[in-house]
Amino acid sequence: MVEKAVLSQALGHEVRITICRPDRRNALNREVAEGIIAAILAAEANPECRVIVLTGEGERAFCAGGDIKAGAEGGPFVQDPADPVHFAGQLFETIQACRKPTIARINGVAMGAGAGIICACDLAVMADHARIGTPEVKVGLFPMTIIPPMMRVLPRRRLMEMFITGVPLTADEALRYDLVNYVTDNAGLDDKVAELVAQIAAQSPTAIRLGKYACHAMEDMTYQQQMRFSETLLPRVAQTEDAREGFAAFIAKRKPEWTGR
Repeated sequence: MVEKAVLSQALGHEVRITICRPDRRNALNREVAEGIIAAILAAEANPECRVIVLTGEGERAFCAGGDIKAGAEGGPFVQDPADPVHFAGQLFETIQACRKPTIARINGVAMGAGAGIICACDLAVMADHARIGTPEVKVGLFPMTIIPPMMRVLPRRRLMEMFITGVPLTADEALRYDLVNYVTDNAGLDDKVAELVAQIAAQSPTAIRLGKYACHAMEDMTYQQQMRFSETLLPRVAQTEDAREGFAAFIAKRKPEWTGR
């Protein structure tokens, strides 16, 4: 029996997507990328899902990067030169464009593509024994497909140091440079993720969905374009069912009952 490379589990308001290749330190290949993409799209269509958590199986690795040894099995370094679309780029774009909040649960080392997945997510919680790095230069490569998501999270000088030295960041360094939101010991990793999931699930899914859309859309706009865009979007948000319910609940001093519309 061939085990799936990616497992998707619905856990209340959370959908947890796990890379299940511990023998390869959860390295990325085409099967993994396509599995995560499919799981994210399914979670987006699930009305019970409020938060998507991405992680790796075991405690050693979140994702050790592209599978160098995969070769014909779908490694990220073999590509049809006539096809401009690469599955790794599709993966990062899918995570970035996801309409529901995403959390990277960093249970172990995250190298190369693993760092890209973390940066494409909205939030990140990291075990204190984990490391995040981009070691591609050590084998004569450069982490091309993770540049876009990482550029949006890390300061330029810190990012360039990671890229051109290949030296990984410790958990404390990742927290200091705002690459992750929280660092915990291994035993507290799930508790912190559960706390974030509960906090997010208590809020309006409509407000979060439209808010993520606005943040992503405005990233590459000028300041004036951002203001014009936000001015037109605010009244639209205020007209949603969730906003009307939120106003009514605030006035009545009761807990809102979100419909997600």
